[in-house]
Order: sequence, then structure tokens, then C-alpha cells
Amino acid sequence: MNKPKLLISLTILLVIFAQIFGQVNLSFATNAKDKTAYLIVVNKYTLEDIDKMPNLKKIIEEGSIGLMNTRGLYSYSGPESYLTINSSKKAFTTTEGAEFYNLNQNSMKVYERRFGKIYGEFSIANLDLSKIIKHNENNSYKPYIGALGDNLHNANLKTAVFGNADIVDKISRYSSLIPMDSKGLIDFGNVQDTLIDVNKYPFGFRTDYEKLIEEVNAVKEDASLIVIDTGDLDRLSSYSSELTDEMFEKHRHNIIEKIDGFFGELKRNIDKDNSLLIILSPNRCEERIDKSKLTPLVCWGEGVDKGICTSATTKRDGVVANIDIGPTILEYLGASKEHMSGNSLVYITKEDSFNYITSILNRINIVSNSRFNILTIYSIIIIIGIIFATMLLALKIKIKGNLYRILKFFLIVIGILPISFILSSLFKWESYISNIITIILLSVILVFIFYKLRNTYTVLLISGAIYTLIVVDVMTGGNLIRYSALGHDPAIGARYFGLGNELVGLFLGVTVIFTSMIINKTGKKSLSYLLLILSGILVGYPKLGANVGGSIAILFAILYFIVESMDIDINLRKIFGIGIGVIVFILIMAFIDIRFNPNPTHLGRMILEMNSEGKSIANNIIIRKILMNIKLVGSSIWTKVLFVNMFSQGLILITWGDSLRQIFKDKKYVYIGLSSGVVGSIMGFLANDSGIILASIAMVFITLFFIYTLIDHILKEYQI
Repeated sequence: MNKPKLLISLTILLVIFAQIFGQVNLSFATNAKDKTAYLIVVNKYTLEDIDKMPNLKKIIEEGSIGLMNTRGLYSYSGPESYLTINSSKKAFTTTEGAEFYNLNQNSMKVYERRFGKIYGEFSIANLDLSKIIKHNENNSYKPYIGALGDNLHNANLKTAVFGNADIVDKISRYSSLIPMDSKGLIDFGNVQDTLIDVNKYPFGFRTDYEKLIEEVNAVKEDASLIVIDTGDLDRLSSYSSELTDEMFEKHRHNIIEKIDGFFGELKRNIDKDNSLLIILSPNRCEERIDKSKLTPLVCWGEGVDKGICTSATTKRDGVVANIDIGPTILEYLGASKEHMSGNSLVYITKEDSFNYITSILNRINIVSNSRFNILTIYSIIIIIGIIFATMLLALKIKIKGNLYRILKFFLIVIGILPISFILSSLFKWESYISNIITIILLSVILVFIFYKLRNTYTVLLISGAIYTLIVVDVMTGGNLIRYSALGHDPAIGARYFGLGNELVGLFLGVTVIFTSMIINKTGKKSLSYLLLILSGILVGYPKLGANVGGSIAILFAILYFIVESMDIDINLRKIFGIGIGVIVFILIMAFIDIRFNPNPTHLGRMILEMNSEGKSIANNIIIRKILMNIKLVGSSIWTKVLFVNMFSQGLILITWGDSLRQIFKDKKYVYIGLSSGVVGSIMGFLANDSGIILASIAMVFITLFFIYTLIDHILKEYQI
């Protein structure tokens, strides 16, 4: 082949090659930018509203529904919940931090005077971004504000926002907090001119939904994330105090009907094959209708299966966190999830998903609304029972006849009630009253059974029953803990799975009691050591929950127990060694979490953050835990419970010192169990942000063990 022909052939090949790869690259870019995520804010809507919205119910039938935790840094209402969706962690701001305006000549001058020159073309700006920065200076979570917007802009994707919840004398444009970047800028949108005068609506105007559809259609080819604020339910909530119940319902019906019509029209304008539609309420439900802090979340579109939503954040079917929304949008659009602490939503196939979500919300609300009262009553029973027993022992009153039966009854009730709280989840109660009746009936049956048992084995059997129940439940998915007063409350959002501080305290107490009594009765240490190791793994293993503070507490108790039971003298060097052992265990669990868990838990993330951001993260965690403990010590009834336990143990030690020395000499492992439980309680108090609860509950069972052991000795010694 001569040179001209060769050159011509190579040129043709290069052109074809370039065309092929050019088309491939163009195709990839188009596919990425063709995707659009729509986030529709219907603030303060409820499941009851959805039942009256046929278009929305049709969307749910084709997509997924769930419940979203709406908590910001401090509360479930206001702009902080919106800001948290767009931040790395829980964030806070007030109305002042949400002053968004369409960018025109005047507003641009104000923005550039305050924050510097705007590079690029933007339509919406936050003119009071400095207020948000100021509001989060002392936020111990140290959130990255505008993480969602920045990740989209870094991927060359555009954002848009339309609508507002303005009222006559107040600008309310919280929804703009969701798509803004860290500079407070949004590419497209309209947050000022979206209302229409209609006298029959609250304040005499409503959202112009026809205009919203028109403006959204105009930018949907260019914007990858479009946030739309329907606004009218917010306005109704602001106007609520002026309305009778009848007029409130009438206005709400009109608004819901209009919003549902908007959903139907929007759906017709969306290509399901390259769109993700998310409908949510960033704030808690309308309190005049529903007191729930969890709000409905609806997802529809590409990749969304028919069923219910969940996420690795909650590991709880039907429940997600507001920090999961940002990662879900970023993953769908193919952008980086850098700085985001939540996890993308996962969709689980479920028939009759709406009724399922309605049912679990009812049970969650019952537990959430009753757990404080239930645990307060339990605390009062503990205080009365322990003071009663302590006074009898301190005054050395002969414990026999009716007095003995009353004392035994009180102590058994204290030990049995946690079992009732956990087992009550087995029953399908659907109201507050039926839940309480279930707990009472279970308690009566269990107290009767254990009351009839010989005194010597009562503590062993109760502690063994609680230990077994917790171990089996955690290893099988925590289905009993989920709806227990001792479990975690998804409305609070501090923990969604695994063992919370209440149950870690209970588990710590019964573990040291159960294992020490096994050694004391059998003389064999191997079974107890095996159970102790299992306990440490159960609390610390990432996929089971990884309660870091709880792990520290129970590991100190376990290692102290093992060292003491091996007749090794405890000194500062040994205590230091125990501390190193705890740290090594935590680091191993963190390595497993980071290396093998695609969505690391609190433990893994904490280590990663400490690695990338250094001491500041560790300091923030420590400060947050200290401040929470100070708050709880000053206000929680568990503080009184802890003081009563400490007073009881101290007074009994003073009045029965000689007898206790004899008991501990004869029953060495009883002493080891008691002392290791106290050590674990102290570490639990220091290492947890609500350590007072953990320490108090653990000490309750240690005190019960203490009292029962002494009473058993007294009955045998004096043949009462």
C-alpha cells in the first residue's frame, strides 16, 4: 500500500474510531445528565392525608413508601430539618438563615457585598448564609453545610428550586436550604413569584401549581435536582390558630385536593425511566391531626421497587433518616457522596405497603409516647423496692412471714418487669391501653411463676432469662427490642438498631450476675468465660449495632471479671492493661466495620472521621457526651435511681460488714460479679452520652444481686 492510500486509510480509521468513542463518551455524559431527581416538599402532611389523595396513592402503588425521622440538631420543626437534609450531619439554623431571593441586580449587589463575587450563572441566593455559619459554630457534630449542593456542582450538575411557604408578614423559603451549595447558591428557580390570589385560602393566596409545572418543564432538561415547595399546608399551619375545627378541615381538604392534582400533572410530565421522584415532609406532621415525629416518605421512578423504604442507617423496614435523602439523590445522579453521613435508600418488596406503614407507625407512636411514663413508673418501683429492702436490712429487722413475702415480691417485680417490656412486642396491640394491659398481664404471670420458686435460684433464673432473651433477640434481628419501652425510639433517632443504653445497662447487669452465679454453683469457669466473650461481641460487633460506649462498659466489666477470677492482683498496671485490651477490641471491631461493611456503622465512621479530620472530631464527640450526661444528671429520674442504689449498697456494707466479708470469703465469685458490675457501670457512665441511664439500670441488678445474696445468707445463718 502506497503512502497516500495508507494516510487516507489511517485518517478514515481515526475518524471512525473518534466517532465511535466520541459517541460513547457523549452517550455516557448524556445518560448522567439526562437523569433528574425531583424532591417535592409537602410539609406537615400525614398518612391520613395520603388516604384522601388518589394520585399520590397511585404513585405509592407503583413505588415505595416509608417513614422519615425529621429531627434536625434540636427539634423536629423549622428550617433546621431542611438544612440537615443538605448537610453532612445534623445542622441548625433559624428563619434568619433561610432568606432566599431570586437573583436580580439589587439582590446580587447585596450578596456580593456580603460574600464576594458570584462566578457563574445562578438564579437563587441565600442572602443570610452567614447566619447559618454562625448558628453551627458550636455545633459539636461540625456539619458540612451545603454538602448536597456542592457534590452536585462538583459533578457539573445543576440545581433548581421553585415555590415557597411565605405568609403575609413573613418570608418562609426553607425548601431552598435543600439544594443550595456551601455558598448559598442555586442554579435555577423561582422562590418569589409563585403565588396566586385566592380569597378562600389561608392568608388569601395559594401556590400557583400551574405556574410551577410550566417553570419546572422549562428547566428539567438542564437541572439534575429540582426541589418544589408546595407551601400551602405550611401556610395553613401558620393560620391554624385562627380557625375552628370545621374550617381547618375544610381548608385542609381543599389544599390536599389541589396538591394531589399537582402530583397527577407532574407525574404526566416526568419520564419514569430516567427520573427519581421523592415526596416528603421535612418537619413533623401537623400536630392538630397527628402528633407523630415521623413523616411519610414516598419514592417513585427509575430503580424504585414497589414496596417500602429502608436504609443502612436504620436497618429497620419502613424507617429512614432525613440524612439519607442527600446520599440517595447523589447516588441516583452518579455524583460523589463525599461528606454525607447518611446512606442511600433501599427498597424492599412488600404487598399492601401503605397499610403496613400505617400499622408500624401506630406501634412506633404508642411506644414513643408511652416509654417515658413506663420507665418512670419502673424507676419509682425500683426506688421504693430498694429503699424498703435497705431499711429492713439496715435496721436488722427479722425478715420472715408477711414481711419476707412483701420484700421478695418487690424484688421479683423489679427483676421481672424488663422481661415483660421486651416480651410485650410479641403481641399485636394497637393502642396505648392494650400495650399497658399486655405488660401488666405478662408481669402478673411471670411474677407468680418466679415467686413460687425457691429463693436461692430466683436471681439466677431471672438474670439467665433476661440474658438469653437479649442474646437471642439481637442475633435474630432485634424484633422484640423494636417495640419495647427499653428499646430505641426511631422518633428520637439516636439509634435505630442494636442495643441502646437502656438495654446495654440491663445486659451488663445480668451478664455479670449470671456468669458469676454459674461459676459459684458449678466451680467451672469455661462456660462463664464463653458467655462473657459472647456478650462483648454482641454489644461491639458492627452488624449487630456497635454501641461504642456500651462496648467500653461491658468490656471493662468482662476483663476485670476474668482477671479477678484468675487470682491476678489488680493494680494500676493491670488496669492500664485492661484499658489497652478494650482499645484493641474496639479497633478490631472498627476494622471489621470499615473493611467488610459496605455501610459502616457509627463506630467505623467515627474512626474514618478521626483519621481524616484529626483530634477535632474526637474532641467534639467527647464534649457532646459530657454535655449530654450533665443534662441528664440534672434532669433524669435515673439519677435518683443511681443515687438510691449507691446509698443502698453503702448502708448495707456499713451495717452488715462482718457478714458480707464472710459471704465474699465463702462465695468469691459473687464478690467478683458485684465488683466487675460496678466497674462496668462507672465506665458506662463515663463513656456514653446518656451514661447515667446505662449505669443506673446496671446498678439496679447489681443491687438486687447484692440484697438477695445477703438475705439468703441471713435466712440460712439465723435459720429464719
